[in-house]
Amino acid sequence: RPLPKRRRAAVALRYLADLSTAEIAQIMGISEGAVGAHLHKARESLRKALEVE
Repeated sequence: RPLPKRRRAAVALRYLADLSTAEIAQIMGISEGAVGAHLHKARESLRKALEVE
C-alpha cells in the first residue's frame, strides 16, 4: 500500500535529498513537528510492510 503524498514527500526530501527537518518544513509549508510525525508514520508503515509473519 503506497504512502500518502505528504509522507512520501517528507521521506524523499529527508532520505533522498538529505535535507534537515527544518528545511523540509519550510519547503512543505508545515511545522517541524509535522515533518517529524510524517517521517515517524512513514517508518512505521515501512516496518509493518517488512515484517515477516
